[in-house]
Amino acid sequence: MILGIHDGHNSSVSLISDRCIEYAISEERFTRKKNQRGFPSNAVGYILGEIGDRDIDLITVGGMFRRGGRLRAIKEFQKRLDIPILYFHHHLCHAALYKLSDFKECLVVTIDGGGDSLSATVSIGSKKGLEIIAQSDIIDSLGDFYASITEVLGFKPMEDEGKVMCLSSYPGEELDIGVIIDYESRIKSFKNYLGVVGYEATKVLSRILKNYNIDPANMDFRTKVNVAKYAQRVLEDVVLKMIRDFSEETGIDKVVFSGGVAQNVKLNRRIGEMYDVYIPPFMGDEGLSIGSSLLIKKDRVDLEDTYLGYNISDGRVEELIEKRYFKDYRVTYLEEREISEILGNLILKNKILCICREKMEFGPRALGNRSIVALPTRENREKLSRLLKRDSFMPFAPTILYEHVKDYLIDPKYSPFMTMVFEVREKVRERIEGVVHVDNTTRPQTLKRGFNKVYYDTIKYIYECIDLPVVLNTSFNIHGEPIVCTELDGIRTFRIVGDALLLGNWLIEKKSN
Repeated sequence: MILGIHDGHNSSVSLISDRCIEYAISEERFTRKKNQRGFPSNAVGYILGEIGDRDIDLITVGGMFRRGGRLRAIKEFQKRLDIPILYFHHHLCHAALYKLSDFKECLVVTIDGGGDSLSATVSIGSKKGLEIIAQSDIIDSLGDFYASITEVLGFKPMEDEGKVMCLSSYPGEELDIGVIIDYESRIKSFKNYLGVVGYEATKVLSRILKNYNIDPANMDFRTKVNVAKYAQRVLEDVVLKMIRDFSEETGIDKVVFSGGVAQNVKLNRRIGEMYDVYIPPFMGDEGLSIGSSLLIKKDRVDLEDTYLGYNISDGRVEELIEKRYFKDYRVTYLEEREISEILGNLILKNKILCICREKMEFGPRALGNRSIVALPTRENREKLSRLLKRDSFMPFAPTILYEHVKDYLIDPKYSPFMTMVFEVREKVRERIEGVVHVDNTTRPQTLKRGFNKVYYDTIKYIYECIDLPVVLNTSFNIHGEPIVCTELDGIRTFRIVGDALLLGNWLIEKKSN
């Protein structure tokens, strides 16, 4: 068995045995600090506790360069287990996730703000391994460009880039401020014409905006939209320019896209319109723990789902019941066979349902085990935005039964991990208004029954009652916090949002409802 560790931005740990990923958990889920850095001690402790006395043969670490406390923590852990450690380059770990695809040969593109002195790589992935054919350093960082725009707009860089992407979908005129970054075919690299990154790049961009009589500290919504449209257009054009260059050069039209920039689903859609593309479900830095372990495995690894984390225990819920954690709630134990109908009826009564059961999802998306679920109406969208403290311009996503996706989406593909956006058919937009963005797109989880039977059957029950195979599905957390992990996390968040909570097999309902 191989234990993979990432101890940087959004630290995580994974466990791989044979052809299976058994566990993968981000440390933030335990500490409740978004994008937690440092040795993932809580996540490591949980996995070691779960596997008992089974032997771990090797530790792999995603990322090469560390010092001080981070390095000492890794060394102390190695001393404790007394087994070898192998360190691998940040972007090589991102690229290794191509082994989760079913492509025999592909272009593997990794793009992020930066890691181990690089911000992007292009490789050819095959059964022989990875052949690196191009790199961009951290000065010529496309991810940092987008992060700097994020900061200029008043959001948190390396966290709120999704808000910029959402703003870019609103109507408005792009504020074209010239060529800031591009792809240069001659040198096979991105080229940053600012020559600086990070906060220095943010300061330069602020000065540029002032030349257009825009005060970065006092931008209205319309101006933010115009700037966001510029950033998104540049991102899409530059990435596609690079992929096109390497596809024509190699003759390969299958693409695996990984790294933090691959969280941009509008960009993913553009790539998917031109190439056969695979986006790993944990494309950000949390995936480096898995990538580091995949690098030493000869065979590809099967990934059926991302339910790889903390497992909710009915026994622990019973202990909380005995401690009177639910004295103000109605508490009912549900048999497995009755869960879907009971949950379906709650949703049909327009209740907001929180789900916290079985193993937690790994990656940025909640896919039915740590989800808030409701009918996909405008009223529910507005209500949840208030309760979760989300920016009003941010859309919600749906889960759609896979058999019915063609009735709701134009040119849909199987997308179980919410990594792509699709256009919603005009005839159904009003019916699922709560999950349609301003540009008439949506980022769905398209669900097959084998992926999550209880969740699927709940939505199917709704479909059989009102001919609607769609629910609003958002992650179970207050905006700005990590997705809930434990039983106590679920209870704390449920006190703020929701009418009913399925905690394991226990249904918790607020008495006022």
